[in-house]
Amino acid sequence: MKRDTRYKSMVFLDDLFMEAAETERKLPPAIKKQKMASWPEYVKSWQSYGWTEFAPSLPKATPQQITRFEQAIDLLNDTGMPKEDKQLIWATAHSAAFRDRGPSWAKIGRKMRLDARTVKKRYVDALLRLYYKL
Repeated sequence: MKRDTRYKSMVFLDDLFMEAAETERKLPPAIKKQKMASWPEYVKSWQSYGWTEFAPSLPKATPQQITRFEQAIDLLNDTGMPKEDKQLIWATAHSAAFRDRGPSWAKIGRKMRLDARTVKKRYVDALLRLYYKL
């Protein structure tokens, strides 16, 4: 079996999944707002006259980002990885989305009821298994 040369290293795969999680958050919501969707969101308080902070929304995903997002999803689904590995990779990517410090291993560990160091080791092992399957 010939190795796919697009996926050069584990670091490339890690970056691909991190970008895919950020792209997923940039996509429009699955459920469309119905009636009165054109009204802007506002604070419902008697003190809310113009003193609230402006929170800009995320920029829209580019076509190249959506293509790489689909690549990442196909990698997870088509390689025959165990369900636990898929969930761990995706949870780690979403934990690291739009964070400068990377994934929150402690938060993922609490959800999985494991130690943060164990979660990180399992994540690296899952990426390594994926890399060798490609």
